Amino acid sequence: MGKPTVLIVKLGSTYRELVSKRGDFDRWIINSVSDLPIKWKSQKIEHVVPETIEKYQGIIFTGSHDSLLTPYPFLKGVERVIDYIIDLRIFTLGICFGHQLINKLLGGEVCRNPLGPEIGVSTIQLTLSGLGDPIFNGYSHSKIQVYSSHFDIVSSISDNTECLAWNEQSEFQATRYDSFIYTTQFHPEYNKDVMAYYIKKNFAVLKNEHYRNPLNIPNPSEILLNNKQIQNSSKILENFLSLIIQSNLTI
Repeated sequence: MGKPTVLIVKLGSTYRELVSKRGDFDRWIINSVSDLPIKWKSQKIEHVVPETIEKYQGIIFTGSHDSLLTPYPFLKGVERVIDYIIDLRIFTLGICFGHQLINKLLGGEVCRNPLGPEIGVSTIQLTLSGLGDPIFNGYSHSKIQVYSSHFDIVSSISDNTECLAWNEQSEFQATRYDSFIYTTQFHPEYNKDVMAYYIKKNFAVLKNEHYRNPLNIPNPSEILLNNKQIQNSSKILENFLSLIIQSNLTI
């Protein structure tokens, strides 16, 4: 059996200056798990043909700087893709905006986080379902640190979707639909340098949010100081791809 092919659906791009230095979202994902036997294909969402989804053993939806609180031009197209994914039971992972988009299309809701943005190193709490899920294999504690960068959150999920992780900032930090669609509000593809760039880029916004809500949003200087290289940051990506590899071996 050959290597499984995973399609990265680019829902957007990072800042232009960061692309020139470190590549875009898709490159960060690939670099995070470069040792795994995976064939990669990357396409912008506007170029994805739903009927071709069956060619792939796995799909990853990236983040985006867009918001679902404004009209999203590709909503119907992504809905068709999700329909094919469910029919074919293709392993799928949605990251940040991808997490919000998938959950919205599955019947959940997305809103602006009333507590303010979550940018920097965050601590999330695994639920009992999360503790027993293979996507979190290798984590010895129920609390884990992750990289976050978002203003919107998933405020409700469908009856067929299960919460795998949460924190005080967002009730749904990770979810699973059935046994093959996973989503994370956080970014397993980030590293310390990427996170530092996002903190600095949003420094003024974070400063205003801190003055508005000092008990919930730390001073951005403190957020930057607490930034660090998280051990096992990409472990969730590795676990997700391992599910695809194992499934491919049994075909």
